[in-house]
Amino acid sequence: MSFTFPYGTGRVRFVCMFSYPKDIEKAAGEAWYLGKHVPEARRLPGLVSFRSWKALPPISMWTFDPYDRFDRISELVFENMEACLNATIRRPELWASGSEGRPGFRELECVLLDEEPQYNLLKDIPVQQYKYINFPGRYTPGIMLDTDCDDTFLDIYMFNYDPKFTFEEGEDWYLGHHVREGRITKRLGHRHYQTWKPLRVKVDADCPLQPNRFWRFTELGLPEYARDPAGAGLLPGKKYAGMIYTQDPRGQVIGEWRNILIDPAQAEDLMG
Repeated sequence: MSFTFPYGTGRVRFVCMFSYPKDIEKAAGEAWYLGKHVPEARRLPGLVSFRSWKALPPISMWTFDPYDRFDRISELVFENMEACLNATIRRPELWASGSEGRPGFRELECVLLDEEPQYNLLKDIPVQQYKYINFPGRYTPGIMLDTDCDDTFLDIYMFNYDPKFTFEEGEDWYLGHHVREGRITKRLGHRHYQTWKPLRVKVDADCPLQPNRFWRFTELGLPEYARDPAGAGLLPGKKYAGMIYTQDPRGQVIGEWRNILIDPAQAEDLMG
């Protein structure tokens, strides 16, 4: 008997974070995207859903990469993998970078995902956590925050692991330690905390889309105090306790990391 998982056999999400060229106004980039790219994209065969979100302003909470790197994140859902590949990596001209002084994509990072997450981290326990399940949470000195808070926006991030770590070692750290400790704090992801292992496909090295670049994709709900500490009741000048996250003695486990902040309620339906 063997266990198989039907990754990539149903609907497939093509999720891309992107920015516009620096030498044009953002309004011109938006006009190009909504007025030229979107009408072409929504005619793609097999497309069943097309939504997009504008990036929220940066916040002060630490991250591996700037929060304002991207202007938007869009999600195109296709009937199946073949339709998705025909519309993306087999249509490179639709996703190519813009030329100097003209609207287009400046930076575009993408992944291919199943519709459903690999783990809903509000209720699922990845197998990597079992051997660490009794490890207590450790905090810096300070005032413990009230955990009675709710998610008001999302931090969406994709990343890979540093080359000195194998994929299995990276997963052991991220799923075994990092997300477990995030849950212990009870401060993040009260309503939404999901992670995917992106679907791997064959891609030419010169394709403008490289969906195999990142090894994991996560959506994490954040409370209002992460965006506006004073407005959420945090007192200026006070020292608040913070989680001490487990680090690997060999160094930083995370390699490349890309993220964007969005308000999930501000989704734009681009199907027309």
